[in-house]
Amino acid sequence: MQEAIAAGHRITVEVGKEILRDGGNAFDAAIAAYAAMFVTEPCMASAGAGGLAMCFTPSAGPRQLDFFAQTPNSKLELNSRDYEAVEVDFGSTTEVFYTGLASVAVPGAIAGLFELHQRFGTIPISRLFEPAAELARKGVEVNGFQAEDFKLLEPILAKDGTLRTAFFTGEGLIRKGQILRLPLIADFLEFLAEEGRAGFYQGEPGALVARAAEERGGYLQRSDFERYSVRWEKPMHISVYDQQLYLPNGPSLGGALMALLFDSVRKQDGNWARAVVDVRRKYNSANSIRDGMHKNLKDLQFHLGSGSGMTRGTSHFNICDRFGNAISLSTTIGEGAGYCIPGTQMQLNNMLGELYLLPNGAHSWIPNTRLHSMMTPVLALDHSKQVSFAGGSGGAGRIPFMLSQVLDHLFGQDLPLAEAISTGRIHFHEGVLQIEQGTPERDYGGDFPVNRWINQSLFFGGVHAICRRKGHTEACGDQRREGYGEVW
Repeated sequence: MQEAIAAGHRITVEVGKEILRDGGNAFDAAIAAYAAMFVTEPCMASAGAGGLAMCFTPSAGPRQLDFFAQTPNSKLELNSRDYEAVEVDFGSTTEVFYTGLASVAVPGAIAGLFELHQRFGTIPISRLFEPAAELARKGVEVNGFQAEDFKLLEPILAKDGTLRTAFFTGEGLIRKGQILRLPLIADFLEFLAEEGRAGFYQGEPGALVARAAEERGGYLQRSDFERYSVRWEKPMHISVYDQQLYLPNGPSLGGALMALLFDSVRKQDGNWARAVVDVRRKYNSANSIRDGMHKNLKDLQFHLGSGSGMTRGTSHFNICDRFGNAISLSTTIGEGAGYCIPGTQMQLNNMLGELYLLPNGAHSWIPNTRLHSMMTPVLALDHSKQVSFAGGSGGAGRIPFMLSQVLDHLFGQDLPLAEAISTGRIHFHEGVLQIEQGTPERDYGGDFPVNRWINQSLFFGGVHAICRRKGHTEACGDQRREGYGEVW
C-alpha cells in the first residue's frame, strides 16, 4: 500500500515522509509534521493553538480527537483587561479582532500531540520532535503564502517584543525568500520531550502564562491549564457518491454543514448554486445548524455542545501509511493574541477576541466550555472499508462548502484529485453568489446577484487531500495556499 501526505507546506510533507521512511506509522508522522508546522506555518500552528483530528485504524475505524480551545473555568472580575482591538485588512474588507491576554482560551495542541503518541505512537517522541527542532534552529525560507499571511497579521505580530525580534528585520516585516529562524521553539520541544504533557500544563509554561494573565489583565489561571483534557468522539457519517463519509461531530459545526449541504443538493436536484445559497441562508448560527440537523438529519445524532465559535487562521494536513492507518488534522490559533508563551516564540490563540464568535458581545463567553469551530477534517471509506479520501481546508466558514465541492468534483464527476482541487468553486457571501475563475458552467439562476472572479483566490479555501481509488493513490496540496502533496 502506497504512503502519502498532503499539507500546507512542502517542508511539513518532508518531515512526515522522513518519519514514515524511518518505520513510523501515520500518527508518528503526524506528530512530527504538526511540530514542524510550528516553524513552517507559525501563524496557524503553535503550542498556543487547538485542533481537531479524524483518526483511522483498520481495527478501530474512524474516531474524532478533539483538542480544541477551552474557555477558562471561571470568568474573573478584572480591574483592567489586556484586550486591544486590531483592524485586519483582508483586501476586499476589513475586520476588527481583539488581541491580548484577555483574548486567550486554553490551548489544546500539546495535549493533542501527546494523546496521539500515547494512543498510537511507535517511535519515541524525542525523535519525532527532532526535525522540527532542527528547522527552528536552521530556519525556513518564507514562501509567498506565508509572506502574505504575515503581512495580513503585521499589526498583531508587531505587538510582542519576542514576535518582533523573530518576524521583523531592520528593513521591516520578514519577506518572501528570507529565512525565518525560531530557535526558542527548538529549546521548547526538547523541554517537552523530557517533561511530557505535564511539563506544559502543570509545569512552567502554563504557570508563566497564568502569571502574566494575572498581572496584565487576562482570564487564564493555572487551574485552567491543569484541568484541560482532550476528548475522543464518535464522528457522524453519511453515504455520498458510493463512499462512507466520516464528518466531525460537535464542537465542529463544519461536519453538520457538510451533511446539510449534501442533503440540500439532493433536494435541489443537483443544483449546487441553489443548494449553497439555501444552506447559507438557513443555517447562519450554531443554533440554526443544530435545529436543522435535528429536523432534517436526526439519525446522524449531531450534538452541538455549549460553546460558540468559528475559526480563521486554519491549516490542515493528511497522512496515509502502508499499514492502512490515516489521519486528517486541522489546527488554528485564530489571528493570534499578539502574546508569546514565554520562552517559546509561539503565539497564544485569540479565540476569546473574535467577536463573531460571541453574538452577545465581548466577554460573553460561557466558562468551562469547548469552543465551536468550522474546522472540518474528513475521511471517506470505500466498500472495502479502506480509506479512500482524507482531506480538510482552511477558510473559516467557507471550509465545509469548499470541501463538499471538491468531493463532488472527485467522486461525483470522477476527476483526478489535482483537477478536483484546482477546479473553480462557488460560495454565497454577503448576499452574492461568488463564482471563482475556472468554475464549470452550470445553471446559476436564482434570486441572488452573481459575482464572477477573474482569478483563483485563497478566499475559496485551501483544500489539501489524499485520494485512494482503483488501486491508485494521489496526494495534492491546494495551490491557492501553496500546499503540497506527495505519494511514494
